[in-house]
Amino acid sequence: MPAIVPFGPSQATACFYEIAPQLSTARRSEYMNIQANLLSGASSFAAGETCSQAYCAPTVGQMPPVISSSASRANASDSLLLLDMDNTLVDTRAWFADFILSATNGIAEALKEDHRIINQLFAEIAGATTLHEYGYIIEAIASRLKKHRSVTHRKIERASERFWHEFSQEHKKIRTYDHVHSTLKEIRMQFPGLKIVVLTDSPEWVTLERLHLTGLLPLVDGIVAIRTEVPKLRNRGYQRGLRLRQEEMRRLQEKIDRRHLQLHMAIPASYAKPSSAGIELAAKRLAVGNQIIIVGDKDHKEGLAARSWHLSQNAQERPSASIRINYVRAHYGNYDLDHPRYLDLASHIPSLKAGIAEPVTGIEPVKSLDSFAHMTQTLEEIFSEQSEQQAA
Repeated sequence: MPAIVPFGPSQATACFYEIAPQLSTARRSEYMNIQANLLSGASSFAAGETCSQAYCAPTVGQMPPVISSSASRANASDSLLLLDMDNTLVDTRAWFADFILSATNGIAEALKEDHRIINQLFAEIAGATTLHEYGYIIEAIASRLKKHRSVTHRKIERASERFWHEFSQEHKKIRTYDHVHSTLKEIRMQFPGLKIVVLTDSPEWVTLERLHLTGLLPLVDGIVAIRTEVPKLRNRGYQRGLRLRQEEMRRLQEKIDRRHLQLHMAIPASYAKPSSAGIELAAKRLAVGNQIIIVGDKDHKEGLAARSWHLSQNAQERPSASIRINYVRAHYGNYDLDHPRYLDLASHIPSLKAGIAEPVTGIEPVKSLDSFAHMTQTLEEIFSEQSEQQAA
């Protein structure tokens, strides 16, 4: 058992002033109370444990458990945490870059077409549907090129089957960012009344599979993703292939146990961020009455969506206008945007152009995270600030 050393008034004062600059307003108030108690009587620390060891702000990836106050837990109830998925929870950019060029080369070979034309059409269809993982991409490309005149529909179907089989195999390699699992578990423990929903611009079927493969699905309460619309192709020979793809996507979803989800929505592509429609639908369906926190790596998506929601609620004088929305930037998701591999990828598929977006006027996150490990502390600060405002 470690020896006990005295910890009296002078040590208490020194410790407080050492840690005070690192604390939120609410935490500073807590430690002022601790200091006052210590000044009225001595306390103790184990030998070798200094005030800096006990309280100094940890480095990235070494966040200690956050003990939320009762006021913070109360404010978290009836609140909503919206998490972007790609490049916020999982490192999709790196995974997709490893997969897509070899896959489009396979499409070009199967359809007997120049790979540069395939890449260009891939980009155009992704732009039109807002989906780079569009479930009918092969059929849509073949139809635009009128490949049914030179290649049989069965060969097109087989090309589609090979593409998505390769996608499925490669998809198993996708990984979350560091500390995502442990932090989500901590958030659920510290803020049991907080609803956690993934709000993504990825297709619904891909979202379910991605969360399932990474083990994140049991840690969230809901999903709002983009619906995959069946393309209207004039040549009837494509109908069988489209039907096969539709059935395959449905089978993939049915294999995943999602009974615990309180919210599961597939919304039109026109509702993708920066539209605030996804926020509004999730908040309304879950009867949110307190705060909304939206987390993502892009100011021009999550940031603009947050501002759009706030302005629309106020303009329409809705009761939800009293609900505060906070945008938290997942800056760690932009760590490799300037890597040469993404510049090269953009030269082949323009819709995948990488690079930090121009600053968006009027968008200022309440926090910019260098690691998802800081998310629990950020929530504590947001909910503690609300408690201070209520007290004032």
